[in-house]
Amino acid sequence: MWVPYEALGPLRIEGDREAAEASQRDDSSRAFLVAFFLQSPGNPDIETDFALNGEPNVGLVDAGGLRRTARLASGPTGRLSELLVSVEARGLEDALAGAWRLVAMATARWSAASGRAVTIAGWRIADLRHGARWRVAPFRPSTVPLPPILDLPLRPEHFTLLRAYQEARRSRSVSARLLFAQRIASAFDRRTEPFATTDRLAASAGLVRAEPALRRLDLVVADALGLFAEPVPSELSWKEALAALAPATRRVRDFLDPDSPPGDGTAWFEYWTEREVCAAANLADLLAHRIVCEEIRLLGELARRSEAAPVEEGTGPVGARA
Repeated sequence: MWVPYEALGPLRIEGDREAAEASQRDDSSRAFLVAFFLQSPGNPDIETDFALNGEPNVGLVDAGGLRRTARLASGPTGRLSELLVSVEARGLEDALAGAWRLVAMATARWSAASGRAVTIAGWRIADLRHGARWRVAPFRPSTVPLPPILDLPLRPEHFTLLRAYQEARRSRSVSARLLFAQRIASAFDRRTEPFATTDRLAASAGLVRAEPALRRLDLVVADALGLFAEPVPSELSWKEALAALAPATRRVRDFLDPDSPPGDGTAWFEYWTEREVCAAANLADLLAHRIVCEEIRLLGELARRSEAAPVEEGTGPVGARA
């Protein structure tokens, strides 16, 4: 079962639901406290590589010059694990966006100064006027059975797909995940290799490729509903999913183009930018998984039919076994 390793929503209510509903009805400016869980790669616990030596606070500043004092919190090992920011906002998402801008900029500066990575792993928000609380916890996937390693007639291009999908799944960068998964979806869209040869062999054997389709529930799981205009239909074609990925993919490719000047990068520290790219990465990842699974199914069926058919002298199966 496919799962999203990164999702920036939805926020889950903690505690009194009536207080949360009262907060969501209130559109006046008020104080929110936003606490971000921070983590460095390689740490099994929610903590960073940065040791705290008793300093309780840190000054934060965003690209527009807005300054806030944040409270530092450490775990049992004394390493920085949480950053708490107080902001004035008219609602829950505005509070999150304002605090995100400050903390995303701080983590980038810490990484640049230290050579260590630090990411936002989750957060809590409290409306201090209404006593309402919400939380997005670090994702912890369930276990699944170990799948068998099938003996399939793989061709060289299949190994490109396998590596691209492996990178899409294991990368901690939503931008990298999007581009690696999009690599597979784009090849499928153009029907370049290995899909062209597999389709030809399948047609000769009387097999038909099942076109990947997505349901509305898939978009909910991938936290990707926001990429589509409402009302979102109950089922979508892979072409519709690919079209929805185009704006975020283009934005990431332009940002990473080594031949273009850096330009204004402040938008990349905005919560809404991160959420859009994260949603696109999840959707591209899910679509790529459906494409790869169907390719594996067709290869398996072709292999079974090849083994069952009598082998003529001078002929053999196409591709290398792996």
